[in-house]
Amino acid sequence: MSVRRRYSRRLRLGTTDIAALLAGGPALRRPGFSLLVRANPFGVPRLGLIVPKRVFPRAVDRNRMKRVLRELFRATQVRLGSRDILIRLSARKVELAEVERCLVGSP
Repeated sequence: MSVRRRYSRRLRLGTTDIAALLAGGPALRRPGFSLLVRANPFGVPRLGLIVPKRVFPRAVDRNRMKRVLRELFRATQVRLGSRDILIRLSARKVELAEVERCLVGSP
C-alpha cells in the first residue's frame, strides 16, 4: 500500500525562506538551473521554485514547468530528508533527470 505524497502548503517555501536561501550561500549550478539546499528543523523537505518571465515569457509555460518540477519533488520527497530546496531556472531547456540527480544527491 503506497502513501500518497502531496505537495501541501507546509511543503512550500515562503518568501522569507527563499530570500534566506538566496542570501545564504553558494548554489549548485548546472546547465539550465541552479539548486540551493539548506537543512531545516521541520522534519520534512520544503520546495521553492523560481521560474523567471525572461526564460518563459508565457504564463502557460511558466506554470507548466512549475507543475513538472513540483511533481518531480513529490515523487522524490521520501528520499530528500529534512531540507529546504530552491530550484531556480535559467534556461528553457532543462534536463529533468539532472534535476532529480541533483535533488537526491545533494547534501
